[in-house]
Amino acid sequence: MGWFTDGSEHEGYVVCVFADGMYGSGGRYMEIHLMMPDGRPVAHENEPGGDAWRPPSQVVGWRVACSCIPFREHVILDPLWTRVWDPSDEDAAAGRIYAGPPASADAADISDREDLEPMFLDVWHRHIAPDLSLHAIGALSRSMKDLEAQLDDAVAAARAAGVSWEKIGRTFGISRQGAQKRWEALPAAVSSPVS
Repeated sequence: MGWFTDGSEHEGYVVCVFADGMYGSGGRYMEIHLMMPDGRPVAHENEPGGDAWRPPSQVVGWRVACSCIPFREHVILDPLWTRVWDPSDEDAAAGRIYAGPPASADAADISDREDLEPMFLDVWHRHIAPDLSLHAIGALSRSMKDLEAQLDDAVAAARAAGVSWEKIGRTFGISRQGAQKRWEALPAAVSSPVS
């Protein structure tokens, strides 16, 4: 399972943590593919071209990760949720998660737990918030420039049709002098009249 953003190129997901500091994500039943902290897969030493893997029983915790495509980086985010072996010890808010008995595959699929997903998403959303704000600024800036060009066209058409600065200013919500100062340098008609 992964989370994607509209308007920026981030993919968030949960990675498994192993006792030796390695990470894992994806894989097949009872296999979690190993990866470096920078997101590169670890190659299997005996199978050229194959990924190294570990069983879910070796997972000791989880973190949220993000592949930040525009920056070509992979980041592992805090906090670390540690694995507990007794369901009565689980307290996700305190960073302790029970993922089934050692022989189960549940540790590999912890992000599928609906009760934990909001907590994981919150970490990821805080990470991507600055980039989403920049995307919004860019999109709004482009929209604003388009609207200003349309406004300039409408004012030029109105002036070409003989409309006074007084009426243009009043319609826009400014004084006659303000309208004249803002648009007097426009050509008589920038484009065809706006209806």
